[in-house]
Amino acid sequence: MGVRGRGRGPRRLVAALLGIVFTTGAWGVAAPSARAADDYPWAWQGQCPILPQEPIEPEPAPTPTPAPTPTPGAPAGAAGGPGATAPTTPPPPPPPPPPPVLDPVSGHLYDPRGPRPTCARGVWFVDGSMGDQWGFALRNCTSFVAWRLNRTNGMAFENRPGTNDDSGKDVHWGDAHNWDDTARALGHRVDGVPAIGAVAQTDAGRVGHVAWVVGIGPGTVTVEEYNHAVRGGYGTRTVPVDTFRYLHLRDVEPSPLIGSDRPLVEARFASGHAWTARVEDSGTLRVARPGRPSRVVGTRGSFSPLAAPTLVLDEHGRPWVAATTRTGDVVVATPGRRGWTLRRVGSSAPTASPALALSDRGRPAVVATTAAGTLATSRRRADGRWSRPRRIGRAGTWATHAAPVTGVDASGRTWLVAMTRRGRLHVQRTATDRPSGWSRLRPLRGARASVTSTPSLTLDGDGVLHLHQTGYDGVVAVRSLAGDRWSRPEALEGEWSPYSSPAVQEMDGELHLAAVTPGGRLLVRPALPGTASRLRQLAARSADPTRSPSLVTRSNSGVYVMSSEGRRHAATLVLRPASALTGDHGPTRAGIAP
Repeated sequence: MGVRGRGRGPRRLVAALLGIVFTTGAWGVAAPSARAADDYPWAWQGQCPILPQEPIEPEPAPTPTPAPTPTPGAPAGAAGGPGATAPTTPPPPPPPPPPPVLDPVSGHLYDPRGPRPTCARGVWFVDGSMGDQWGFALRNCTSFVAWRLNRTNGMAFENRPGTNDDSGKDVHWGDAHNWDDTARALGHRVDGVPAIGAVAQTDAGRVGHVAWVVGIGPGTVTVEEYNHAVRGGYGTRTVPVDTFRYLHLRDVEPSPLIGSDRPLVEARFASGHAWTARVEDSGTLRVARPGRPSRVVGTRGSFSPLAAPTLVLDEHGRPWVAATTRTGDVVVATPGRRGWTLRRVGSSAPTASPALALSDRGRPAVVATTAAGTLATSRRRADGRWSRPRRIGRAGTWATHAAPVTGVDASGRTWLVAMTRRGRLHVQRTATDRPSGWSRLRPLRGARASVTSTPSLTLDGDGVLHLHQTGYDGVVAVRSLAGDRWSRPEALEGEWSPYSSPAVQEMDGELHLAAVTPGGRLLVRPALPGTASRLRQLAARSADPTRSPSLVTRSNSGVYVMSSEGRRHAATLVLRPASALTGDHGPTRAGIAP
């Protein structure tokens, strides 16, 4: 562990007050913040070239004690008289020099009677070497981040000059201002959304600066770093998110403020009327029946705004709503004679929506991912009680920022799609010939999926079930079900935000997708490769690239794409139904009015 209390020396205090900050060649203003988490192996070790020191002047010799003056009238030889021998007092010995003290900044021993050593350059030597095993200068920001990536992220970080086979560009990491370009050349994502364990990078200063993301708050990011506020030393800062760009080389975990939220979810009747549900930013769950205003379900403010609710209609047209609370409980609600009845049926990560499906017997079943990454399902029994959660797959292996999803194929079988922490999709379906009621869980081949983007399962007008998933690289891949086999993934045109979940719905006889680009543009496009659309290619207003859009049907009004803009929900008309043009109007409000 490192040494506490860094930045207390006079020189460092003056430097902080003057706002002079050494950042591997960059200058800025910051305040040092020392932490016991400094376990960098070269912390405060080694030596730097120091400026010439003034010699320390030895202390002057003690003044000898003068002989006593003879006293007049005293007998000769008497004390104080003539001829008496004056007593001698030996001078005190000079004080021994104080032991040398190690200066933790420069790494040099110095005499505490003199000034502290001052580094001539920000270069440190350990055992005759000035570089770490990756070729970075010791106790610089690049060395600390490379070590942190290797030790904490588990990344086999390398820094050797070479050539990228695809781009033909030099991929040597070098100075900090090169890191974002090198990361892109190697195929890593670089964006403005932080993640725990991501590299925070800026080009500011002569050679830029890099740090390691250790914490994320609403609009802020906390980083660990070296050689910024403390020359050659450790510090932490909490700054606005837009201070850095973020290199996702091998993140430890996503931002805790990213989840499977949507502004609105719906469950439609065959007639097109729809129940709708949403969780407001305040954490209040609202549900609306066709043509009626929304009503609050449960306690106001008790639900997680990072996880959207799930809504299905049973064979009697009765809605069932499942939602995640702020404390991680999964609550299922259904209307009764005296209002809504709520039941706690399991637990979930506050960043993941539960999946809600109907069994072959029409009973609701819930699938949720716990905060520890365990996937479990509960079902409603014939006596009205809910079963104990049954674990699916290996415990602790499932993504907590992407929700499991369910969909029904043309044969009436329910399919479950879930994602592991490593971005691998797994599927299973209902099976009446198995005691558990489900088939074996099996993986789907394909590129790594984004662990912050929830898949979409949609049945088209021809009875084919389609699976859409945004990849880690921002490519939306589409698979189609034929019998029990899923096709190989095909990529949709365009680049999409890996933090947003696509919304897919059939409109005008074709599947259409609403998704957000990395830059925050909300687009509506055909959802299958190689298909065209008779609808205008909608490019709606800008949206938050970390928020998922919704496609919502409003009877005799049309299909709207809804997005979140801060605390507001904006709606854009995509398709107006023919009934609205012929004058055959039914209820004009289906769900929550935008």
